[in-house]
Amino acid sequence: MKNLGTGVMMIAAVLVAVVIVILPPNPIISDDNTPDAIQTPFNPESFPNNSINTTNSLIFNVNAYSSTILHSTNTQNGLEEQISPIYSPDISKVIALFDPYVENLFENSLIPGAAVVVVYQDKIVYMKTLGVKKVGENDPVDQDTLFEIGSASKAFTSAAMAALVDEGLITWEDLARHYYSDPDKFLLNNSQVSEEINMVDLLSHRSGLPQQAGSYHVMEFWYDFNETLYRLRYLPPESEFRTQYAYQNILYALAGYSASQAAGMTWDDLIKQKIFQPLQMNSSTTTLQEFLNNPNHASNHEIDENGQVNYMEPYNLDAMGPATSISASIKDLGNWIRFQMDNGQFNGQQVVSSQSLGETRNIHIVIDQQTGYTLGYGLGWGVEVGSDSYEIMHSGSTVYSCSYTDLFLTDDLGIMVVANEGTRGIRFGQLLSEMLHNIDKTGSLPAGTSTQFIHDDSAFNEDAAFTNPHYEQLPQILNSIPLPYPIENYVGNYASDYWGNIKIEKKNETSLLLYPGNNPNPITLNHYSGNTFNESDLQTEVTSVIL
Repeated sequence: MKNLGTGVMMIAAVLVAVVIVILPPNPIISDDNTPDAIQTPFNPESFPNNSINTTNSLIFNVNAYSSTILHSTNTQNGLEEQISPIYSPDISKVIALFDPYVENLFENSLIPGAAVVVVYQDKIVYMKTLGVKKVGENDPVDQDTLFEIGSASKAFTSAAMAALVDEGLITWEDLARHYYSDPDKFLLNNSQVSEEINMVDLLSHRSGLPQQAGSYHVMEFWYDFNETLYRLRYLPPESEFRTQYAYQNILYALAGYSASQAAGMTWDDLIKQKIFQPLQMNSSTTTLQEFLNNPNHASNHEIDENGQVNYMEPYNLDAMGPATSISASIKDLGNWIRFQMDNGQFNGQQVVSSQSLGETRNIHIVIDQQTGYTLGYGLGWGVEVGSDSYEIMHSGSTVYSCSYTDLFLTDDLGIMVVANEGTRGIRFGQLLSEMLHNIDKTGSLPAGTSTQFIHDDSAFNEDAAFTNPHYEQLPQILNSIPLPYPIENYVGNYASDYWGNIKIEKKNETSLLLYPGNNPNPITLNHYSGNTFNESDLQTEVTSVIL
């Protein structure tokens, strides 16, 4: 058995894309909707009639591949009269400009299927379904089609925890040690951090561990949550506790599972009872099997470098469910966005207090700060605060499906986009969000607007907070160094405290087969340069120094 140290096998973080932005001090809005002077810009209007009247107020445009719901300009339920006099764009005109952009951008993206929902002042003003559930088939996406939303699941977990805070079952300062007291189950490399880390630390990615610690264990090594959590003790911290943002899934899941212990139920039941049921999210699921069992679900895809759309088997992310595993329809997600935009209310019911929900949208770790601008992370949300703006957002990826959520809280405007393709889905959502906000602010399409879909990877690399590991590329090597040893020298069984057992076999003279942990399916490693091999599908890198 060869010893494989954590520094020997360098596997770049891969997993569930996310990202984000965060928020200001704490613009808490009281449950009676009486804001103070600071809170006024963030107070959404609430109207007694929140239902959609499909007879009078909507236009339906339906064909085999696209379905649109939008408010008409001549509504009979008084939409125009309900708009706040302080901020009163003609939302119908905004949507009229936005809708053809959505159609054209989707057509040029090659994404098989997607769905979009827009909420304005506690009303769903636009719902769009696009394309098909699976490439090569004609079954169209509809309002009830389930999509995997990846790391957008995080905000559901923090909202459910906020409900438990309201009930006095947990506090945000609860220590992880309170729920995972056995060191044989939970211990970090720095024992002091193990003793002090609390729910806010876990939910805001400020543990000090390297980004995506443990995620690959679930995705490719097929470890369950307990085994992955156990192995984190062998990973040294990358930064001082509570000083740096580094995105996590396993530690985020630890918070969700701790909350489920406090509630005396599974995390799945916690989400269903505290969020899905009161928000009438009747088709939403928390596990991969539930998702697959529903015949109306969107399959996963990847667009390769040649523009070919390929069906892909989904990853099972249940082991870190509180961070990644929710699936939902665009109809259900419309209710979720309404709940968020209305400070914890839904159809007149205060599901979560505005104070507890507001804590999830406060900045708990700063990522970037400039004059008049702060970017940070809250509890399951990225938060961006400007001199006159307050925005929360998050992207989600299960590698082969994506979601993008953007809530412009100062403008009472929110959008969520889901797509069943992993390489372009987040960018598709970003572009739609940017365009919607631009039209809302200016009343027109920007000059020279193009719907040509340009997959701009730089959008994910401008800041560590916005980096989707799935898009990381290996650096180009102009003078590739040949293999220094025969390929047979790399074959063998390896062991690592952090990674566990790894078996490597020869595939051909320049490629290896790597069997990670409990996964019986090999990963192909192609020679890259010197002792470095490339796992091309997820753009991960393996470096061997053992001969």
